[in-house]
Amino acid sequence: MYKRILDKIICPNSGTTDVKIYSVELNRQSKSEKNLQEENILPDDDIKSGIIYTSDKKYVYVIHEYIPILLNDADQDLVHLNSIAATLKNQLPNDLADAFQNTINRIAAQHHSEDGDWNREEMKYYDSAVDTEKQREAMLKSIRNENLWRIFIPRRESMIKYLEKNCKGKWIFEIGCGNARTVSRIFNPAEFGYNYIGTDISFKRLMVAKMAIPGSDFIQASALNIPIKNNFFDAAISFGMLHHLPRPTDAFSEVDKKLKSEGIFTLHEPVYTTRQFTEKQTAMVRKLFRTYEHSDHDNKINLKETTDTLKKLNYKVLNTVPYNSLFRVVYEAFMNRIYKSWHSHKGLTKTVLAIDNLLLNTVVKLSNKLGPQAIVITSVKQKVS
Repeated sequence: MYKRILDKIICPNSGTTDVKIYSVELNRQSKSEKNLQEENILPDDDIKSGIIYTSDKKYVYVIHEYIPILLNDADQDLVHLNSIAATLKNQLPNDLADAFQNTINRIAAQHHSEDGDWNREEMKYYDSAVDTEKQREAMLKSIRNENLWRIFIPRRESMIKYLEKNCKGKWIFEIGCGNARTVSRIFNPAEFGYNYIGTDISFKRLMVAKMAIPGSDFIQASALNIPIKNNFFDAAISFGMLHHLPRPTDAFSEVDKKLKSEGIFTLHEPVYTTRQFTEKQTAMVRKLFRTYEHSDHDNKINLKETTDTLKKLNYKVLNTVPYNSLFRVVYEAFMNRIYKSWHSHKGLTKTVLAIDNLLLNTVVKLSNKLGPQAIVITSVKQKVS
């Protein structure tokens, strides 16, 4: 975590902006510096290990492997926190070590909440694929070398184009960034000259994201409680994450708090359509045609509810682009079984996308049950008159 974002952080428990920092270890121009109080930390120092704490020392948050864990008490993973505390507490000044232990004791005494259980289940699920250093290195290699045109092309054409022209010097955050694959490859902050913060519930995916975009910041946070000050960001992006939330539209309200007036919010999500399948039929279709594995927290986006929520929040919808006709679902399922690297071929992918678009604008419109499987929505926060 770069110190330069400290004044942009809020406490996820109390909402206060009065937070301080202590660094156990940081990176300063490729050199390691240890045990520094806030006044001795420079804005471009990247803190590998330390704590963020409120001025009254009631709330303490860990920075581990350059990532601040800014979760409220109900969302914290106590097992993970205790594993870090085992070594970190011994490296803190006594007063901060005591404050940290008090925080752990308070979290341990908390009753479980539905949202907290949901978040911990998501953490466990998505951490598992990158649990070891070897797995993280493999994912980083995949991010750097694999051209996933099946997602890169539509996201660039329907999402990034609204951001890239005037993004220099702006602040953009990604809600549910995971390993930050799309941003790293087609909208890299270093190339486009903007400031980027990625947030996600999976700590170990964030470790990969930090490796992929080392000059940016990543925060472990809930999408329903984003620990950045309000009315700050110029844009927010989300690539296929919101449908994993227990209440997706609640995240829209949270994003809205963080965006400036005229800020852009663009998202790419799988959607429910008006098709009427039974649960058994839906389970069968997912088993046959799923193109990649997800957790059980899947397919929660209702298109009408989404657009209605955006309008209630005073957003003007700039575009609504459907994706994934039944043709594409079946084609991708078939190709993934006989030729898994098909999506790395740009020409083949463009052909699939062209046919997909043709069908979505013709045959699909004849039947509600053939509706799109995914949607891109780009909207802008309107000024309050």
